[in-house]
Amino acid sequence: MRFSTLNRFVLPILAALIIGAALRPNITGPAAAQTSNSLPAPHLGYGVHVGPHTGVNPGLVDQLRVDWVKLYDTAQIGQYAHKRILFRVDVGWPGNWAEFRARIQARAHDLWVRGVDAVEIHNEPNLSMEWPRGPNAWEYTQLLRVAYTEIKKVAPQMIVVSGGLAPTLTTGDRQAISDIDFAAEMLDNGAAQWFDAFGYHPYGYNAPPETEPAYDRLVFRRVELIRALFEERGIYDKQIWLTEFGWLRDPGEDGVTCSDSDPAFAGFAWLRVPGQTQADYTVRAFDWADRNWPWAGPMFLWNLNWSMMSGETGSPCSHMRWFSILRADGSPLPVFDRVASMPRRISDYQPQLTIYTEDMTGEGNVACPGEIRVGDFKVLNTGYPGQFTATVEPVAPPGGPYPTVYPDTVGSGETVEVYADITGLDFGLYPVYINVTTTIGGEPVAQSIQGYIVIGADVACDG
Repeated sequence: MRFSTLNRFVLPILAALIIGAALRPNITGPAAAQTSNSLPAPHLGYGVHVGPHTGVNPGLVDQLRVDWVKLYDTAQIGQYAHKRILFRVDVGWPGNWAEFRARIQARAHDLWVRGVDAVEIHNEPNLSMEWPRGPNAWEYTQLLRVAYTEIKKVAPQMIVVSGGLAPTLTTGDRQAISDIDFAAEMLDNGAAQWFDAFGYHPYGYNAPPETEPAYDRLVFRRVELIRALFEERGIYDKQIWLTEFGWLRDPGEDGVTCSDSDPAFAGFAWLRVPGQTQADYTVRAFDWADRNWPWAGPMFLWNLNWSMMSGETGSPCSHMRWFSILRADGSPLPVFDRVASMPRRISDYQPQLTIYTEDMTGEGNVACPGEIRVGDFKVLNTGYPGQFTATVEPVAPPGGPYPTVYPDTVGSGETVEVYADITGLDFGLYPVYINVTTTIGGEPVAQSIQGYIVIGADVACDG
């Protein structure tokens, strides 16, 4: 696997990137982390969940210096018109598909008109509490396919995010299915066609954010195992959005005694960390993702204000309260102050032109003049979801063959075939050059790719 990533200027022909080690993706096992001290281009968004019906001051979101909010009620949207908005759309297996299609279209149109940028289709479908029919990746993928298709009919620019998977291990009763297995089955059923970004919930549990991931270990960096599934399947043009993450503050700090014997806290006692640790881990998680996950998009901290909720979620030991970054009276916790003051590098929210190829080396024989296939490459968007159209232009190198490309105009995600006429060439190695140019965000963007033709006596002639 080899890559050529974008440059926001037109590259000189002779600066074409050579197919080889220089184009290999910077991936080392499941971590997929940057191995040098250099930072990738800014790619993150910074967001927080804002629960409805608490009367929380919207100005606190401004103080937090986030540019995204994740919302749940349309009444909230007007309060955050100056922010980018991810809206969660809860769905279930339809009893009537025609009604479901109509309902999804109406919902998408309404949200788009109100100014919503992206929708997340359902929540944690790998858990039975969110998918009562029993978690089923094939089933969820079919629902996602229909929802995506209907949304794009009425709001083609709306970003569709798949329902964020819960990081979990498969239980004996299969009421929870491993996020790794569920994601793999989604991808193997073609789900990547039906989302613009993949939703995931990389909670930190009680471990530092830098903790090494493993299939049976629940840590923040578990998302790297998800990314590895994409790369194993050759899927490089989909961001992963971290639509929930955070650490649970120990209720004991506020004099509240909670244990697994309390139904609202059952299974969460082992996640408790001190408030200062919650703050430290959260800031370090943002930093890790910024430095090491160029494929990650917006990150949404769970949560701003569930501590202020009444009713069932207002139970003193509701685990949702203790992920909050505000106290029950609305005052900031240490994690709020640390996030508000941390440095950040916000994405430009533009697509990113990337060229991907497995091989660009054609072989021929002087005894077999004519056109040979050199190889192919894909033109991908590895940045913020969006489309662009690129022009593909072959370049005649000195003394070498002039390549032919099909097609010469492509959209993101499409493949270009490369051929060259070797008639008249002698034995030897000949480079071929191709420029790919487009305009993104009003700026010219270009990539160049270099392949080779090898003419040798031991190459068999076709036919």
